[in-house]
Amino acid sequence: MVDGLDELFDEGLPKGKKAVKFLRRAYDCGAQGLVNRSITDKMLEQSGLAFHIGTDDPTMRRIASWVLTNYANRVEDLIQRLWKRCGREDVKLIGLLIANTEGDAWKKMLDLIDRSLPIDLVLEFGEEIKRSGRQVPSAEFLNRYSGKRIQMQYAMLVASLDMCEDYVELVRNAPKGGELFERIRSRALNE
Repeated sequence: MVDGLDELFDEGLPKGKKAVKFLRRAYDCGAQGLVNRSITDKMLEQSGLAFHIGTDDPTMRRIASWVLTNYANRVEDLIQRLWKRCGREDVKLIGLLIANTEGDAWKKMLDLIDRSLPIDLVLEFGEEIKRSGRQVPSAEFLNRYSGKRIQMQYAMLVASLDMCEDYVELVRNAPKGGELFERIRSRALNE
């Protein structure tokens, strides 16, 4: 049985700016957007993101798989365009694409993130990379991201995914964050 997402995929991924509009339509396929709409509207106000549809993980994985299978040569351009728009689903798709392509995924992640994002989204991004079989990078690598406050905080979140003695100073010295950030720091230091 063909569903709405398969029908959309049959159209093919357009080029340029039309590609991100197409992907926005893909995020909206299915009933999950309607079910989550009141919750996502409240979350969007506080997130700083362009939009939050509420697309479920299986749908996001189907979209990423389709892009990687059929348009692997366009992934880098798509990542830049999606990051510029910066909706919640865009960031989730970027995480899936980076986690499943060649190269240093951790470096790509930390080089890309230059603005405040919801912590759960950053952790999801990191978990996708870790799930792809990549080890959390060394403290030396993560300490290279000490130039900007936001990157220092995200480097700390990456370290918290696989906390060990090597990361203690990095975690301890990361700039202060919100309540959830501080709970993650506290848990990481007390493990």
